Amino acid sequence: MTQEQGFAQLCRAEAEQVTRLIDLLQQEQQVMIAGQVHRLEDLADSKSKVLDELAMHSQSRARLMKTLGLSDSDTVYIWLADKPEERQAWLALEDLIHRAQGINQLNGTFIEQQLGQVEASLAALRQAAASTLSYDRGGQQPQPAGGRRFLGSA
Repeated sequence: MTQEQGFAQLCRAEAEQVTRLIDLLQQEQQVMIAGQVHRLEDLADSKSKVLDELAMHSQSRARLMKTLGLSDSDTVYIWLADKPEERQAWLALEDLIHRAQGINQLNGTFIEQQLGQVEASLAALRQAAASTLSYDRGGQQPQPAGGRRFLGSA
């Protein structure tokens, strides 16, 4: 097998892992939408395994690219100009990576929105608890337990 063929093969193997990651990210999205947060831990474990495998494939491809003198995107595209099979494998990999990044970003936005709703609910509960507390011996209303910091704030 030539180095060029090895490059295409590594891109395809990496693309398979990215496809698995996309599937898990889509499952994660559906679980969050359905409110089945108890399933997120299993999905996180599966994502971690896929990401570990993806990292191994990516490192192998990066080593080969370094051997071929492909150090930046310009040199990669110049090198791929007369290699249709390798170019197709590379472009497919890039497309899948962009797709995975988009889904992951969307999931992150959803998580941020959910966290904001939880923080708002907690604030409302704290305020309700404070307004329903009785007075102490000195005639003062006691402060509710807990600090004023919200989750995610520093």
